[in-house]
Amino acid sequence: MTAVASLLEASPEGVEQDVARAYELVRAFDGDKTWSEADDPHAEFAALRRRGPVHRSTLERVFTGADVAEETATPVWHVVSFAAAERVLRDEDAFSSSAYDDNMGQVIGRSFLQMDHQEHRAWRNVLHSGFNRQAVLAHRQQVRSAVASRLSSVAARGGGDLVADVAFPVALTTIARLIGLPPGTRIGTLYTWAVGLLDDPGGDIAATVRRALETPSAWTRGSLVDRLQGAGNPAIGSGSQLLPALRLLLSTGTEPPFRSLATLMYAALTDSSVPDLLRTDASLAPAVFQECWRWECPLTWVLRRCTTDTELSGHMIRRGELVCVNLASANRDETRWSHADRFDVRRTPLPSLAMGTGPHTCLGRHLAAVEAHELLSEILSAVTSTWTTGWTLDTDGPSGRGFRSPRRLDIRFHTS
Repeated sequence: MTAVASLLEASPEGVEQDVARAYELVRAFDGDKTWSEADDPHAEFAALRRRGPVHRSTLERVFTGADVAEETATPVWHVVSFAAAERVLRDEDAFSSSAYDDNMGQVIGRSFLQMDHQEHRAWRNVLHSGFNRQAVLAHRQQVRSAVASRLSSVAARGGGDLVADVAFPVALTTIARLIGLPPGTRIGTLYTWAVGLLDDPGGDIAATVRRALETPSAWTRGSLVDRLQGAGNPAIGSGSQLLPALRLLLSTGTEPPFRSLATLMYAALTDSSVPDLLRTDASLAPAVFQECWRWECPLTWVLRRCTTDTELSGHMIRRGELVCVNLASANRDETRWSHADRFDVRRTPLPSLAMGTGPHTCLGRHLAAVEAHELLSEILSAVTSTWTTGWTLDTDGPSGRGFRSPRRLDIRFHTS
């Protein structure tokens, strides 16, 4: 990592600059699309649901909304209804997460994302101890302080982009702390490398991280890496064997969370029903962010591979065939939610699939709830007691096909 300027030795200002550069790469990736996203994909998904719960398609069509030549297309079953999606996610015997071998596995190596049954449970059992509700509540004050500090900084500058200046750095610094990365680590560089946005042609980044993983004392006691190092389970391993898991934790602990936080801020600042509801009863905050997750699921789909010939909603899925579960579509299934396209904080809460379900239910769901709760509390407090001179918000709202969130939340404060 020497070619990337002391990965583990940066000043606080250097870390902040590194995080900002990382978001620039994320934003560039979001904008570097070869297909049009002018149309809301939810309209397309709704049309598919009206035709049936499961459809024969191609991965290219699902991911981009456009067709490619048949000889280069990847066949896939596209699952769009809530009931069918829930069944696939709950049945790891018939639908395996090994589908990720050919995509994320090629980037980060083999991780617990691709595992099933006892192998997967061995990892979850260890990681759950660092991700359970009690464990993440210990980080609540740090999350709140980070949100408050970043919101104050934006206000002091007269404005900024709440996605770049608040949502992304809060999500990244929080998961980095839980992972146990030492203070001064260039977590922005690590993150963009972890997700494949930053090349490492000489292997310097990987070598530096492997050396750190071979030094258990470098990781915070009680952190996720510390727990994995001390598991003593051959199925998990230790030292540099944890490299794929570290990359996955950085990726999944930053990408969907920062996007869901961005959507939550968008809702809180553009829909008067949010502050109105919470002024009436602050304990309803979970209902707000859970509805936000349902309405605009940050990660649109997950993949599975069929392991045995299985009937699903009248279709025979053959062994080895690829299945794409459309979480965004399932979460707007009209047979489960009335006026499902509407963001409605007063609707009767029902569990959605935003955090998945079954054996691969999101490990970070409690952390996501803490982050959302603290951000919602702080931003509404700022609106009512700090941003008293007034402000304007410039945004196009949630967009994207695979990841859904506002790309920018440009806020400008009025002078008194």
